[in-house]
Amino acid sequence: MVFKTPGGKIDLAIRDDQRNFVIKPWQRASFSLNTFQSDKRFSLPTETSKEDYAAAFKKYQESFRSGNLQKGILSCVIRQEKPQNFDPIGFFMALCESYPNAFSYLLYHPEVGTWCGASPEVLLEGRGEQFSTVALAGTQPVNSSRKYEWGEKEREEQELVSEHIREVLKNVGAQKIEESNLKIMQAGDVVHLKTDFRFTYGKTIEPLLDQLHPTPAVAGLPVYDSISLIKEVETHERGLYTGYIGILSENETRVFVNLRCMQVGKKELALHVGGGITAKSNLEAEWQETRLKAKTLLNLLKSTN
Repeated sequence: MVFKTPGGKIDLAIRDDQRNFVIKPWQRASFSLNTFQSDKRFSLPTETSKEDYAAAFKKYQESFRSGNLQKGILSCVIRQEKPQNFDPIGFFMALCESYPNAFSYLLYHPEVGTWCGASPEVLLEGRGEQFSTVALAGTQPVNSSRKYEWGEKEREEQELVSEHIREVLKNVGAQKIEESNLKIMQAGDVVHLKTDFRFTYGKTIEPLLDQLHPTPAVAGLPVYDSISLIKEVETHERGLYTGYIGILSENETRVFVNLRCMQVGKKELALHVGGGITAKSNLEAEWQETRLKAKTLLNLLKSTN
C-alpha cells in the first residue's frame, strides 16, 4: 500500500504492525495488511441504475414521513471502462498532485482487491492528548465567483452531523471542546460546508473512533436505524467505501473517512459515491450530486490517459 497524508510525503505501508496502519471496511471488523492467507476471488459491484436509486430514494422518503429517520445516506456505484493504458501507480501520483489536501492511497489486499481514492474528510487527527475532527456535509460545484448560496436542506444536513459529534465528544469525556464557525471547504470540483472541532482526550483512541464512526455523514440519523435501511435498499456492497483508513499510533493519529474512492477491476473501474438525504431532498438533485462527486476521479482519469 502507498499513501500520502495532507501536507505529507508519499509513504509506504508494508506491514501495519510496523506502520500502525488501520483500515476498516464499512460495517465490518478491521483487517490486517498482513493477512495474506489466500487470494480470495472478488468481483466489482453492479452499477446502480437510476431506477434502483429512485426506488431507494422513495424508501427514504417513506421513512422520513413515518418519523423513523432524520437523515439518510444513499450511495451508488458508477462503472467505468478501464483505459487500456491505465497505470495504478501513475493514477495515484496524479491524485496526490491534484488533491494535496486529501488523504490519497492505493492498496491491494486479497480480501478486497485493489482500491484507490482521495478523501477530504478527517475522522480523527491528533498528537498526545490534542485531537480534532470535522463535520462535513452539503455539496455544490466549484464556481469562479467563489460565492455560494446554501439552502435549508444543506444547512440542516450539516447541523445534524455537527450535533452527532457534539454528543459523541460529550459522552466519551472529551475536554476543552472548541467548535469553529461554519466554513466552506473545497474538495476537487466541489465545495462542502464544514465545522472543525478541537478537543482534549486522554483515553484509549479505539473507543473514540468506534463512537465517531460511522458518522451521520456516511450513515444517517439515528445511526443504527439508518444502517438497517442502507442494508435494505442499497443494491451493492460498500466494501471499503465509507469505512476509515489512516495512521493510528501512540504518537500520531491521522484517520480519514474513505470517500471519493474506486475499485480497480480487470477490465472496469467501480466508483463509489453517495450523498445525504433528508425530507427536503429532491430526487433529481441528489442523483446529479452523485454524478458531480464522481467527477473528482473521472476527470483525473481522462487527464491521465
